[in-house]
Amino acid sequence: MTMTGFEAYKEQIEKKYNQEMKEILKDLYITRDMGPSTSAKMLGVPRGVILHYINFYELKAAKHQLIKKSSNISG
Repeated sequence: MTMTGFEAYKEQIEKKYNQEMKEILKDLYITRDMGPSTSAKMLGVPRGVILHYINFYELKAAKHQLIKKSSNISG
């Protein structure tokens, strides 16, 4: 997929949800703990688009930090 393809999906999603892509993905991927496939289905885009932006915004690292923090609190 080309960069313009990713940008087109990003614009489409941001317009539909009236939020920045990063915030939408933070909500789905981190707060609601949805995986890339589930998030992609919910947003109506290919999984590759979600993976691209998870990597682009470094959300995987943020999610792992959150998991680590919560396991330290409960452990």
